[in-house]
Amino acid sequence: MTLEVRKRRPRKKIWLNVIKFVISASLIIYLLQRVGLDSILQQLAAANWTFAVIGIGMFSLSNALGSLQWYILLRSQHIDISYRSVLSFYHVGLFFNNFLLGYVGGDAFRIWDISKKANDTTAAFSTVLFDRFVGFFALTSLAMIISLIWLQMLTSIKTVYFIAVVLGAWLFGLYLLFNERAARIMVNVFRPFLPRIVLEKSRNVYMAINRFRHKKRLMVRVFFIATIVQAMRVMVHYWAALAVGVNEKLLYFFIFIPIIAMAASLPISLGGIGVREQSGVSLFTGVGVAASKVVSFEFLAYLIAIIATIPGGIIFAIRREKEHIHYRRETNPL
Repeated sequence: MTLEVRKRRPRKKIWLNVIKFVISASLIIYLLQRVGLDSILQQLAAANWTFAVIGIGMFSLSNALGSLQWYILLRSQHIDISYRSVLSFYHVGLFFNNFLLGYVGGDAFRIWDISKKANDTTAAFSTVLFDRFVGFFALTSLAMIISLIWLQMLTSIKTVYFIAVVLGAWLFGLYLLFNERAARIMVNVFRPFLPRIVLEKSRNVYMAINRFRHKKRLMVRVFFIATIVQAMRVMVHYWAALAVGVNEKLLYFFIFIPIIAMAASLPISLGGIGVREQSGVSLFTGVGVAASKVVSFEFLAYLIAIIATIPGGIIFAIRREKEHIHYRRETNPL
């Protein structure tokens, strides 16, 4: 890699972050102009913080279960690492998810930590990628099942169609992950446009994920845990809504929050800020919830996520300090 290319990459990264910041800021400004900052601040000031504390506890418990889900996947890839370490790495990733690309920017920290610990980048990347895939698949499946059960209570069938399309996309993705022949056909379409090294790395990651198809009992366990984790995270938004006085049907949260989560995970904003609130307003106002209330409880849910993942930030800071001290001792032994 030439020096010119190395210099160009940081500049490109800076511009991408600037664009994402502008998108987040623009959406927030638009929402504040629409609903009024004073209204949101008043609702947050009058919030029932007992419900918010319950939300923090539920999010924290979901993090512990989410760590277990990832731990099972890591062990299946023969990465011998303690659950305590996985828990710490998971929280570091979650903490940075709040401030980086969408909801998934912190996954890079998880990959980095496991790569260093196990010296296996392929296994690290494959487990994080599949862990994320299973989470979204479980979340969308949950939304589909609930929307079909209470179909008669929905004011619009368009949301169900959208969820069905997204679920179909996840199922097609799962088919490709577990069917080498179909995946090979798909790769051949894009092969002329991708560098050889990208194809080789992608193939290694794909084969690592593909091996999961032989572990059916493990897949059932992982999907079961993922469903519980995602249900608890949907409930966090419900508790946040109750905190600001929104007493809407729980089923709407199980149908709308998966859509909001997938929109916020797109790498077009910082921490999903703006995208999450805007998509929430678009969905919940359709069932009669005031826009200011939606922005308030979605922002409160974001604060709950930050508070529940503060241990990840503390772990990262302590670790960096230890690395800095170790580096100083090595460079200045006397």
